[in-house]
Amino acid sequence: MATPGPHARLNPMKLGHPIQAVIFDLDGTLIDTEPTAARAIRECFLGWGLQVDPEDAAFITGRTWENAFKYLFQKYELPVPAQQASHAMVSRYRELIQTDLLTVPGGVEAIKSLAEHFPLALVSGSYRSEILWALEKLAVKQHFKIILGAEDYPRSKPAPDGYLKALDMMGIHPQHALVFEDSEAGIASAKAAGTKVIAITGTNHFKQNTGLADHFLPDLTIVTADWVKKIE
Repeated sequence: MATPGPHARLNPMKLGHPIQAVIFDLDGTLIDTEPTAARAIRECFLGWGLQVDPEDAAFITGRTWENAFKYLFQKYELPVPAQQASHAMVSRYRELIQTDLLTVPGGVEAIKSLAEHFPLALVSGSYRSEILWALEKLAVKQHFKIILGAEDYPRSKPAPDGYLKALDMMGIHPQHALVFEDSEAGIASAKAAGTKVIAITGTNHFKQNTGLADHFLPDLTIVTADWVKKIE
């Protein structure tokens, strides 16, 4: 299925099961950090005298750092130990987002509106420290009942582990959950968990196939509690 363009908007549709909980991804869904992560990796590799293939960014997007490193270390022979390389890339990424954190339009307002009517969870492939820093920066951490990072579930997206754990902790059947995602791996993860998925297309910088999603939005500007209540 072809990926809709970045300006495709969703008119809420009846899907047969009322929404009882909403789950967000973080990177690419609430904050636009995927290009920053790719830049951090690219800069570190250049420092080691290596050029990263452009296609690597598309594969890594939506996955945990651990899985990204596993992929990179299998593909490239680095002149430094893996642990040193991992630390360098994460450190560079953290430096960059401190001064260059871009938010997805409408994200903060959507969270505040939804939190008044639905339990909210966040399932990310980022480390918990990065998640908490970003949510504090956005001043929305208090609205999430459950926050899961890479340390909190065994298998990275596209496996469904993170979403299944969040659903279990909330006591919500997958058919009654709505997930906001952006990456191919993340959408596949949420669909494998059995949820409805809305893809945020405005942050799809690496032309990933988001065709598995149920619906598509360029950003979160039209998302409110009343809007979500119309989705069944």
